[in-house]
Amino acid sequence: MNIFPIVVLYNVDFHESNVYHTLLSHYPKLRVLLYENSPMPQNKCYESDVVCYYHDSQNGGVSAAYNYGASIAKHLSDIDAVLLLDEDTKFEADYISILQMALSAHSDISLFVPQILYACSLPFSPIRRGFRWKRWEKLPEGVYKLDDYLPVNSGACIRLSAFEQVGGYNADIRLDFADFDFFSRLGLVSDSFYRVGSVAHQSFSNDETETGKLFRRYQFYIEGARAARKNHHIKKMVDVEVLRHTLALTVRTKSFMFIKYLIK
Repeated sequence: MNIFPIVVLYNVDFHESNVYHTLLSHYPKLRVLLYENSPMPQNKCYESDVVCYYHDSQNGGVSAAYNYGASIAKHLSDIDAVLLLDEDTKFEADYISILQMALSAHSDISLFVPQILYACSLPFSPIRRGFRWKRWEKLPEGVYKLDDYLPVNSGACIRLSAFEQVGGYNADIRLDFADFDFFSRLGLVSDSFYRVGSVAHQSFSNDETETGKLFRRYQFYIEGARAARKNHHIKKMVDVEVLRHTLALTVRTKSFMFIKYLIK
């Protein structure tokens, strides 16, 4: 099974990223797309026989990157699935080999994901849908329903045929909630996913203390939320996440600007 990784970069050199050191450095002959959203390129020497590079100085976000990558994969004509990768996710070195075996063994399933943890051991993805108290949990390897759980983008391996069937990612949702929107729509045409026997770790840079910078990032977050709410399958889920995030920022900064912006 041929897998085509799509790596989204922002202000980081690919060869210094977590995803390169932990995963892609172990597959030097694998064809890959590097989609850079940085204002200025971090390295002009990426292009090679196996590396396709695209610089989007306008920062179209992850949705633009994944749709562009899928179009490249289709043009290559021998790709079975695309693999979505964040620069700051750490994977087990054999993750792609595990995916290749899973794709062959489960021909009726279109989506394959790892268990993702953060802060060393806390579950991060997949996330349970609905209004349950316990929304994050560690899932054993196996088949699950997209009606019950939604994964995040990084680490998700999607059959190219299914990606195209649902029309790809919503370009109006550049970052936040792009995964909720896409996987909820994927669930309408292919309702199951396989949690493979691999664990990844997500890194977060959440040490920003300047309220102004946090507010600008929050405005971008709300842009994605407002676009995602048009998908009625996830509207309530988005509302809960926005409220949770808004209250957390309000407490953290001791400022009501986030609440005022939300309700205006």
